[in-house]
Amino acid sequence: MQLRTDSAFSRLSRPFWNLLSLPYKAVAYVNLKIKALRAHAFPGLFIVSVDALSFGGAGKTPMVMAIGAALEKRNARFAVISRGYRSRHEKMGIRVEPAHTCAEVGDEAVLLKSRFPGQDVFIGRERLRSIAAAAARNDRILILDDGFQSSHIRKDFSVMLVNPDHPYFYLRHFRFLALRADRVLTYRPAPGEQASRTYDFAITKFLDADGREVGFPDAPLIAFSALGDNERFAGDMQRFRLVAYHGFADHHAYVPADIRFLEESRRRTGAAWMVCTEKDFCKIKPILPPGIPLLYARNEIKLHDDTIGRIIQHAAEKGFI
Repeated sequence: MQLRTDSAFSRLSRPFWNLLSLPYKAVAYVNLKIKALRAHAFPGLFIVSVDALSFGGAGKTPMVMAIGAALEKRNARFAVISRGYRSRHEKMGIRVEPAHTCAEVGDEAVLLKSRFPGQDVFIGRERLRSIAAAAARNDRILILDDGFQSSHIRKDFSVMLVNPDHPYFYLRHFRFLALRADRVLTYRPAPGEQASRTYDFAITKFLDADGREVGFPDAPLIAFSALGDNERFAGDMQRFRLVAYHGFADHHAYVPADIRFLEESRRRTGAAWMVCTEKDFCKIKPILPPGIPLLYARNEIKLHDDTIGRIIQHAAEKGFI
């Protein structure tokens, strides 16, 4: 199966999308500057912000998980502050519990809580409220999942992820805003492009519906995902025997009919398994019928510099680790 790539088209269409997005960017820029005039400092907290110059799919949540994993190795207590996009509790905010569903707190929050059950995860549109709730629970290290629009919050360390070939890159990006970040990481720079710090992704393991690790399958597979950049996951799955791929809209809420459609596709193509991302599995698990041969891939971010080490060092120098 050949995967269609839009890299060349994306580069050729950049001037058009850049021009089309100017009114949005102008409004967004003014909003960011107004918020910055009322910036809040939190000297008793160490705040790390993971941002991106595109909407969804750049790798913010995997980056948050990589930072969290590094902190846990040092027995550091931390909290993740996320939005809970399109969830029931997005407006008022809430501390995420293991029993919460994706509909209640959002798929990313459920994924983060499952990865870090011993740490706090807060969601809510109002980040200041979430920060206050985290501080009240003595969480002194906070990781903001997408703090790009939170210019009213002063951060101790900011990471900016840049993927110029992302479908929604030109709706959000301001190249000069990346200058505010402590580290700017570029996803797979094109040949000839200079980028001193880069990042990539790698599938590190497959797990079944019961959470048991399965060896890297060599049987035919179908894959599906509902991400901001489905093409990236489809491309990663090309190294296996991928016979079909199905993409859904970002944050798609799966229903039983979707599972039936995917299972019919698996049988029709003769695939032994259907494979999704860990984020997708969080939404599918409650409605997955028994006996469906489903695996989910743990797809982790891979950095080619010392960004995480620098975050740890900075936090230690300030006495938070």
